Amino acid sequence: MRILLMMCFAFGLVGAEEREWTTAEGGKTLKAEFVRSEGSKVTIRRASDRRLFTIKLATLSQVDQEWVKEQLASEATGDGEKMEAADNFAKLLTGEWERAEGQGLKYRLFGERKMKRSKEGGYPLVVWLHGRGGDVMTPASPWSASSFSQDENFRKRPCFIIAPQNPDQLGWIGKKADGVVEIVEELLKNLPIDPNRVYLAGYSMGGYGTFHILARKPKLFAAGVPIAGGGQPRTASSFKKVPLWVFHGAKDNVVPVSQSQKMVEALKGELAEVKYTEYPEGDHGIVGKVLADKSLHEWLFSQRRK
Repeated sequence: MRILLMMCFAFGLVGAEEREWTTAEGGKTLKAEFVRSEGSKVTIRRASDRRLFTIKLATLSQVDQEWVKEQLASEATGDGEKMEAADNFAKLLTGEWERAEGQGLKYRLFGERKMKRSKEGGYPLVVWLHGRGGDVMTPASPWSASSFSQDENFRKRPCFIIAPQNPDQLGWIGKKADGVVEIVEELLKNLPIDPNRVYLAGYSMGGYGTFHILARKPKLFAAGVPIAGGGQPRTASSFKKVPLWVFHGAKDNVVPVSQSQKMVEALKGELAEVKYTEYPEGDHGIVGKVLADKSLHEWLFSQRRK
């Protein structure tokens, strides 16, 4: 453990929102973020590379040990906080993609420890629907959904993120669509989420699911981002008040670009607030390019439910 601690402190340098930690022996310092403390151990995230380290609390300075105790005491009392996570959900907020299950669906949840409470009306929630064949439960992070948890985006726009797993890969419809809505409603009751900033996004099958679920529960969401998907133009009037940014590749040979074009045309006919980006050389695999666009993240998180 001492070797691990010395390695951790040997390479750490610059941080942004993190505090400075000091070893009990030798006076070495490190810029890192406090993640959690359990028993006699503390987990910190090093600023220089965002790596997590779990070390014995006793290997830190007395000042650091007292600071950790104060954080835990503050959390226990909830002083000055307006919103608080329920215990069974608070334990899932670790700064990692945790696995959960509810409302008939398995899903991944991302949130940081410090988000267990909020003083400012809650954090946004992003709901990501994967495409056909997608597996969000097995990998370390659920592929495209992790775009929102990447440090570059998350530090500017902290949020809760969920990625449900479609059990039969046959569309986000019926009980599966109901399950997504029910998970969101459950999280709204159990996490410090701003109900006016719940966002729905999805790719391919998930793009279809985005249109479908918005049509069924338009008042639940502040904005939607369907990517390489489609929907039923006749349903456009039901979610015309929900801002959308639709994406498609002109050379998509899996889901014809006309699927998005028809939805955008129907929404414009309803005088809806809809943006449309069509990549002239894009095929079906545009999701990475879409989610790498900083302007999308800025637009999405600026939306509030009307």
